[in-house]
Amino acid sequence: MDAEPPILPVVHSRVRRRHDGAAPDNVSDIGTRLRAHRRAANITLRQVAEKSGLTAAYLSQVETGRTTPSIASAKRIAAAYGLSLVGLLAEDDDRGDSIVQRREERRLLISARSGAIKELLVHRQGGKLLEPLYVVIPPGKGSDGQYDHAGEEFGFVLSGTLELSVEDKVHRIRKGDAFYLKSTRRHGFRNPNRRSRTIVLWVITPPSF
Repeated sequence: MDAEPPILPVVHSRVRRRHDGAAPDNVSDIGTRLRAHRRAANITLRQVAEKSGLTAAYLSQVETGRTTPSIASAKRIAAAYGLSLVGLLAEDDDRGDSIVQRREERRLLISARSGAIKELLVHRQGGKLLEPLYVVIPPGKGSDGQYDHAGEEFGFVLSGTLELSVEDKVHRIRKGDAFYLKSTRRHGFRNPNRRSRTIVLWVITPPSF
């Protein structure tokens, strides 16, 4: 999945699924949350910049909503706080050994560029080894190029068609088909259909969110 995609999901929040498949309306502002976390930690933009390797000017633009960071940048910001991406953006809801997650309890990551909606299918838990996601990819959208990262990933297409590129080969994966790959191989994805969404049950390891 997008461990290093071009544009960051804006934020995540409680799921309120709409029947028309559109993104939920209650998506919070990432900049506001980042500023709140930084101030709560009593650190300056310059200190976050030094820890994350990003400039203070760029971080200021993120906090004021003038730019949206990539997932890679957001992870670097989170690492500056010693948190995961979800830990940085979400309210504290670590459920410990929680086994069941209800549909209305899911949290979201929404890609600002592709519009893909990723629903986290398990609560945040310490020591979690994999990350299952319910991914909805809008018509004609995708990862906008290839990327690679540590780990492995598995996917099962629930609806529509997924075009998965792995290095120089493109695989067309339809409803009911599954895929598996080492994430260290360059890969990308796209919904080739111009009218309907593609829905994929996507599992990545180690957890990115």
